[in-house]
Amino acid sequence: MVTAILETYASKAVFRGFSAHPGVKGQATYRMIWHHDRPFEMLLDADQQTLLFPEVLPGVPARSEMYRELRAFLKVRQSTEMPEHRRVNPAKARLVSSNKRGIVSIALIVKDRDFDYAARKIIHIVHEIFLIFLVDGPYFEYMVQHLGLDEDRY
Repeated sequence: MVTAILETYASKAVFRGFSAHPGVKGQATYRMIWHHDRPFEMLLDADQQTLLFPEVLPGVPARSEMYRELRAFLKVRQSTEMPEHRRVNPAKARLVSSNKRGIVSIALIVKDRDFDYAARKIIHIVHEIFLIFLVDGPYFEYMVQHLGLDEDRY
């Protein structure tokens, strides 16, 4: 049902240019145009029980203050500090990030095979990164340099 959930977001114009590419053995790749008209890819691996956005934020050094703050932001999304409807339930999934060569990826490791829940949550988390973390933080220059934000529009 992950495909149907993502198609619903696309039909509501959350994404543009959405496509689903079923793979073999419980794998699938989803592509969409999303924040700042950038292409995004989400990978589903049912065997590994993982939903992954392999490139959420480019150009973020692993030892940077920005990456430390992003990890803290993600940690809060798994804690009782967040209202239940906005947090990742630790009994259902575990939210992880990684940074390889300055490219930040976000994944949800699904604990109870509820990929519908995980699909909604990972979409909301990535959405909050762009609408809360980046906008509320001191990252205007980052968005101009790495995400193609038109500084004259803001």
